[in-house]
Amino acid sequence: MIVKNVVKKVVETGLAGMLLIPIAIAGERNIKNTPGADTSSMRRASVSITVRKGFLVLAAGQIGGMRGKQNFVVDTGTSPSILNARFAKRMGLEVTAGVLLAAGRAVEVRQAVVPELELGPVQVTGLRMNVMDLSQWERDLGTEIAALIGMDVLGQTNFRLDYEKKELDFGGEAEEGIAVEYDGVSGLVLADATLQGRQVKLIVDTGSDLVVVYGGNWEGEKKEARGGKSVAGRETAREIEKAVTVLGGKSFSGSRTYCIPSGKGAGYDGFVGVRALKLRGVSFDRERQTMYLLN
Repeated sequence: MIVKNVVKKVVETGLAGMLLIPIAIAGERNIKNTPGADTSSMRRASVSITVRKGFLVLAAGQIGGMRGKQNFVVDTGTSPSILNARFAKRMGLEVTAGVLLAAGRAVEVRQAVVPELELGPVQVTGLRMNVMDLSQWERDLGTEIAALIGMDVLGQTNFRLDYEKKELDFGGEAEEGIAVEYDGVSGLVLADATLQGRQVKLIVDTGSDLVVVYGGNWEGEKKEARGGKSVAGRETAREIEKAVTVLGGKSFSGSRTYCIPSGKGAGYDGFVGVRALKLRGVSFDRERQTMYLLN
């Protein structure tokens, strides 16, 4: 058993659509994603995507042998992937209880093993997923969501996500940009960065359009606090004005940036939305275990 880190996000109406909360969960790694693994047999394929709200990526796939295609949210800030509780019930899956760490507090979570999942050329069997109610996501996006697909699935091969071209390509050569290492233990892409001159380690997250850090006393931090509900209970966040994020030697400003004074990550200090930095997309090189941020 090893500790896995996840970013489970819930719609935070008090923060104008803010999606948060770090989760660390104990569980077996059901997919191996190690440097040098053979992916030569993985066929190249392109999957059509829809981009909602300027950053949330929807792609069609299949899960659990259900008929037709289901909507997946492509979310690099999640590992393991998250199954909508309603779909777990439809498939008649056995759901077991567990405990996770969210914002420093123990929270009950449910898990299930999905017999099969397919997204483009990526096919996975016996996938252990967190099971959560995604109805708020569905109401916010106006469509049915089967699952949030994270790096435990996406990282099975090279892939490139291009927001401007609305393309999700699997296989082929990775397109290079700002290099960020993939952490095989947590299953997340963790970027060394600075925010307001302070060193931070941030999850690279296609599931958010914000920069969010944990802890307080940031330069530019507003006194006014905004609150809302998350899986860990009530959370309070403060906006950071005139925030400057430096990543890969490049300086990014103008991003909506918040701090959660009481928040606590497991091996990271927050997350950075790919679109928060106005980046074109991301490209993952499985052999090098590296994600590239594309300007």
